[in-house]
Amino acid sequence: MKALVTGGAGFIGSHIVDRLLERGDEVVVYDNMSTGLEDFISQHFKNHRFKLIHGDILDLERLTKEMTGIDIVFHLAAHADVRSGFIDHKIDIEQNLMGTINVLEAMKINGVKKIAFSSTSSVYGDATIIPTPENYPFFPTSLYGSSKASAETYIATFCEYYDMTAYIFRFVSWVGERYTHGLVFDFLSKLEKDPTCLHILGDGTQKKSYLYVRDGVDAIFTVIDKAKEKMNIYNLGNDEIIDVTDSAKVIIGEAGYKNVRLTYEGGDKGWIGDNKYVLLDTKKLHSLGWKAGKDTREGLRITTRYLLNNPGVIKKRNGRLAPKS
Repeated sequence: MKALVTGGAGFIGSHIVDRLLERGDEVVVYDNMSTGLEDFISQHFKNHRFKLIHGDILDLERLTKEMTGIDIVFHLAAHADVRSGFIDHKIDIEQNLMGTINVLEAMKINGVKKIAFSSTSSVYGDATIIPTPENYPFFPTSLYGSSKASAETYIATFCEYYDMTAYIFRFVSWVGERYTHGLVFDFLSKLEKDPTCLHILGDGTQKKSYLYVRDGVDAIFTVIDKAKEKMNIYNLGNDEIIDVTDSAKVIIGEAGYKNVRLTYEGGDKGWIGDNKYVLLDTKKLHSLGWKAGKDTREGLRITTRYLLNNPGVIKKRNGRLAPKS
C-alpha cells in the first residue's frame, strides 16, 4: 500500500515509517518539522519508496495535493504538550482538532478510505474504572484530551458519511529510542543541572503506564492487519503501572547518579489537567494476539540510555543534554 504519515519525522511517526518500509510499502512523510527531526528518517532518503514533504496539516490545499494516490493515512501530527493548554486555549483546537478535520477533508477529496489515528488515554480523564476499558466515557481534564476526543468523533462521522475505516489508538505515554520530550527527558535535564537533587511535580504517588515504542508499533499493525470493523478503537498500553517516585529511581539508577535527594511540589497531580492514575485495559488488544515485549521499567531504562547516548539529537530538539561522564 501507499501510506501518508503526518508527523512522520517525530518520535512515534518515524518508527511507523520504518515499519511501513520494512513491509515493502510506499511512504510519504508529511511533517512541518516543529517537533520532528530529519535525523529520525534520513536513513530512508535514498529509498525510492520514500518521500518527505515539509508541510503543515493546517494547509489544506497542500495536504490535499500530497494525498493523491494514498491508500491509508497514519495521522500522528499533533500538539502534544498537555500542560500548555491551560495557558493557550486555542493551540489544541487548531493543531489537533482542525488539523484532523483537514486530514479528513483531504481524504474525502482524494477518496482515501483508511485512517489510523493517534488518540490518547487523556480522553478518559480521571477514570474511576481501573484498568480503563475502551467503552469508558470521555471525561477529559485537559484541552489536549478534549481536542483528541473531539477529533475521534469527527473521524467517526466521516467514516459514516463516506464509508471510511478508522483505526483509533488511545495511547499511554510511549518510551524508547528517539524519545525527545516527557518525564525521562525532564528528569535527566534537571539532574544534569543539579546531580544532587531531583525536584518532582506532584507528590510522587501519581501512577502511570509506559509503552515501549516498538511494542506500540507492533500493536498498531496487529490491529490494522486483524481488526475488521468500520471503527476500530483500541487501548494501547502496558499491563503494569509505576509511580513517579519509582520512575525517578529507575532513571537515576540507569544514569549512574548516586545519593540523589528527591523533593516534591504540589498535590497528588503533576499539574492542572494531569491524571493521577493511568492504566488502560488492553484485553481487546491481547485478543488479537499482541503482547508487550518490554515492561515499563525496561522501557524507562532504554529511554534513559538513548537520551544519554544521543546528545546531538536532543540538542536539536529540546536543548543540550550531555552524557554523564
